[in-house]
Amino acid sequence: MFQSPLFQGLSPQEVRTALGHFVPRRYRKGQLIFKEGDLGQALYLVAGGMVRLFRTHLGGQERTLGLLSQGEVFGEMSLLDGSPRSASAEMLEEGELYLLFREEYQSLLRRLPQFGHNLALLLAERLRAANLLLDFLVFEEVEVRVAFALWRAYQKTGQALLPLSHAQVAGLAGSSRESATRALHALRKRGALELERGAVRILDPRLLEEIAHGLV
Repeated sequence: MFQSPLFQGLSPQEVRTALGHFVPRRYRKGQLIFKEGDLGQALYLVAGGMVRLFRTHLGGQERTLGLLSQGEVFGEMSLLDGSPRSASAEMLEEGELYLLFREEYQSLLRRLPQFGHNLALLLAERLRAANLLLDFLVFEEVEVRVAFALWRAYQKTGQALLPLSHAQVAGLAGSSRESATRALHALRKRGALELERGAVRILDPRLLEEIAHGLV
């Protein structure tokens, strides 16, 4: 968790000081952390477990936006402007989150201005990544998009077993469930992954990366 981009450039003692402003909370597998539209009052830092961000469209269909693991941050926009949550978040695994509420954030900035600079850099990086992802989703074929989504999830979480349904993979890849299922079976035939009940197991990360970047 000390490797989180929030703590870049801080000494170990300063990181401990920063963490003193956070409130730890444990969550069970499948527990909803917050819902889209909720008033946001805190930033979340993943200390353990895996978090899924998603949006719910008309008719109740969910679209998975991303997976987060140890050291990653979410909910920062609502912390800064107090706006309603733009997405929902749930725990895919039992784990612990550290919450930073707005009052403590202001206090932390006075003690460690570098923390605010790091948060600004994080927001800029996410905007840049979102723009690149939008281009990718528009122009690439579904199989490549599915491979890229799974490879990125593997890179971020470090876990070969990703607890994702076909519908959740479709959300990450920006495709229909049917198209994502066909792509998953094609990737399985190529030996890149195996399909398990409610999960995808990455068998060959290197091959998946090559498919994701159009190298094979």
